[in-house]
Amino acid sequence: MKNLFYSILTLAFITLFSACDPLIRNVDVNNVITSADQIQATVTPIVVNGQNSNKVQVHCTSPVLCQWTDGILTYVSNDTVMTLFSTGDINITLNALTAMGDTITKDYTAQVDEMTFPVDPHWELFAGDGTSGKTWVWATDIPANWAPGVSAGGVYGNGGYLEHNAPTWWSNGLNELQGWNVANDQMTFDLNGGANFTLVTGNSQTDKGLPPGTYKGSFKFDFSKTVTTNSPPGASGDNNWSIGTLTLSGGPTVSLGFLPNNNNASIYTYNILYLDDNVMMLGVPDPGVGDWGEAWFWIFKRQGYTF
Repeated sequence: MKNLFYSILTLAFITLFSACDPLIRNVDVNNVITSADQIQATVTPIVVNGQNSNKVQVHCTSPVLCQWTDGILTYVSNDTVMTLFSTGDINITLNALTAMGDTITKDYTAQVDEMTFPVDPHWELFAGDGTSGKTWVWATDIPANWAPGVSAGGVYGNGGYLEHNAPTWWSNGLNELQGWNVANDQMTFDLNGGANFTLVTGNSQTDKGLPPGTYKGSFKFDFSKTVTTNSPPGASGDNNWSIGTLTLSGGPTVSLGFLPNNNNASIYTYNILYLDDNVMMLGVPDPGVGDWGEAWFWIFKRQGYTF
């Protein structure tokens, strides 16, 4: 991702230099930015009714191209408004590309008093109120037909791609999870300084999935990437088999996040079949399969929730 960012900014510099009104025109060598202390930039809270809101104005007047991030979202602009995801002191990082092609990093702190402006509700569905996070566990008490095709207690297994919404051909519940020592696995999403994902697993299967331990990484989602079902309704009750994607990076997967019939390959991108405040259903097809090909399914619930 960093290499992609550098490539994009380098291309942007080339474009700006060739434009009729470039960002940097005849920059004197004495004015070229070479260190963070030379960068002239501000991070200013947008105040509403006397309180610092969860929006800040970032502005840079130095001859650089700017990428701003709070660890969750990234903005490529020298002057823009950022929406933040929690109250308190929020770290904002500026990655600045100089005229010499160097990248300089500078950190700022924004104080957020209240969540004045709404954020994408999907963040809260995954991570709760943000900083404290939300923990997900296996939904082993799910009743039959809670969503189309769900069997009572069946939370992991395989079925037909684009045809099934839950494990159907080989369905596993609490007993099987206990046998693999994953029944008590936990997955936590939080927004404390970034879009963080933590897996705690006791998996005892040799060469299948991650060994026992705690794994930390990050997550992102994209609800524009839908997949149509061939046997409606989908798990969300509409014509979509998948309503979006969840991508994990940095090491962790979900509990039992591997493909048993494809060399136990770890999975890092999942189709989201269903998501609300209490239940998350995921699915992944085997590589290259079409309709009725093998797909794998996971059903989780919010820790503490009872069906």
